[in-house]
Amino acid sequence: MIYLVLSFLVGGSLMVLWSRSPYYSVFGVLIQSLSYSIFLCLSGFPFFGLILLLVYVGGMLVVFLFSTVLSAERYPSSSFLEAVAFWLGVSLLSFPYLFLWFPRSFSFSLFSLSSECEMGEIMGNFGSVTCLVAIILLVALMVVFSLCFEHGQGSLRKL
Repeated sequence: MIYLVLSFLVGGSLMVLWSRSPYYSVFGVLIQSLSYSIFLCLSGFPFFGLILLLVYVGGMLVVFLFSTVLSAERYPSSSFLEAVAFWLGVSLLSFPYLFLWFPRSFSFSLFSLSSECEMGEIMGNFGSVTCLVAIILLVALMVVFSLCFEHGQGSLRKL
């Protein structure tokens, strides 16, 4: 599962990096943010995964969607590098299944120290800091909402 998430992460990053059209960039950012949040949830940080998904998708995708609306390109084009990135992603997806043929001699684990690290216990030790950060983010969100509401009452020319 972790190989699949990491390959989607790399594929989304390459799609954002090499795409010429903002339509493909939006799709790459969506894939990348979903991969990051799933990776955080699998690592034992579901709260941070949810916050990352809400902030990243909610903030960055709005910016990308505005750029697609302002884009004059009606039919987006793709490049050779996007095809290379696609086949690289397919090869990364098939890579872990190659080790099913030789499980003893070539097997390895990406998180071999995960039982020793106990990632869930790290979250427990810094639980008060996490709650403080969550409260600060909530207050900042309310301030931004109030500022946007005040600017929403007037016209855009006043800004």
